[in-house]
Amino acid sequence: MSDGLYCKVYLAGAADSAAAKAAISAATGQLFERRGAQVAGLRVDIFDNGQPGSKATDADDDFMRWPVYLEVEPMAADMAQPAFIAALAGLLNSLDAHGLRSVASCDFEDELAAAQQARR
Repeated sequence: MSDGLYCKVYLAGAADSAAAKAAISAATGQLFERRGAQVAGLRVDIFDNGQPGSKATDADDDFMRWPVYLEVEPMAADMAQPAFIAALAGLLNSLDAHGLRSVASCDFEDELAAAQQARR
């Protein structure tokens, strides 16, 4: 993996990882194998987000309690940060267009938000 190129993305709009997989596949045209997919040069792994004894819900504005999260990394070890951010921005915009809300948690959130805005 490229140094520092990792992003955790919380998703709302899908009840669980199975529903999110279907929505992400519809948005990107890529199918998941188990919990992972390759999307635009990115490795996207999907997880149900739940604390023991609690029920995650996307009705809450506390994104850390949204039902699903993604872990996103570059497929290529030599992917540059601008290319990673551009690919991730495209993915997040596609998810938004298919009814999934997302909040990214990474070291380059400001650059990612700017890239998302530029791609809209």
